[in-house]
Amino acid sequence: MRPVLSCHRRLSACRPGEAKAWHRWTAQRTDGEKMDTSRIEGLFPRAVPVVQRRAGMIRKAASFAVIGVVNTVVDASVFFVALMGLQSAGASVRAFETAAGLCGCGDADDLMLIAANLMGWVVGVTGSYVLNSTFTFAEESGRTLRLRDYGAFAASGVLGAIANTATLVLVAQVMPVWFAKACAILVSFVVNFTMSHFVVFRKRRGCTPGEAGSGTA
Repeated sequence: MRPVLSCHRRLSACRPGEAKAWHRWTAQRTDGEKMDTSRIEGLFPRAVPVVQRRAGMIRKAASFAVIGVVNTVVDASVFFVALMGLQSAGASVRAFETAAGLCGCGDADDLMLIAANLMGWVVGVTGSYVLNSTFTFAEESGRTLRLRDYGAFAASGVLGAIANTATLVLVAQVMPVWFAKACAILVSFVVNFTMSHFVVFRKRRGCTPGEAGSGTA
């Protein structure tokens, strides 16, 4: 066994007999690992698929959460940049003052806040859809971007925002605001991930993963 181990790092430096011994040893090791896996599946035929599914779900949830953090930063950055741009441009200020006077829905500052917030939300949702299609739900989407899926993903984002706001208002009635906000973030995460996993990126029967079809973005 010593000559096998001594040459495993540089097969080109091994003598012919040592190289054959090394390949035979690695093949036996791989077969042993396969046998161990098969033995576990044989002992727990029902438990193994459940564990595998749950492990996959946890990985997806973790990826979804990381992407959510990244896109929250993107959303906030776009919001502040857009707000500064709108407030510093005289033409946009006058336009929003006119719009506020016509609709009677607040002042120009309120409308600029709404406009900047919508810009940040659209950019954040778009980035989240692209990243989740590419990484989190790559198997289901085939890394293919579709307008229909984008619309469903954006709609799930709206549903998550409604759940977030409702939770914030309700919990804040009996608990501190910081605790209510934490609960709201958790609820919106659960809603958004559930909608993405079971609705937006669900596996469609009769379609192979990555099948583009019509409506590809």
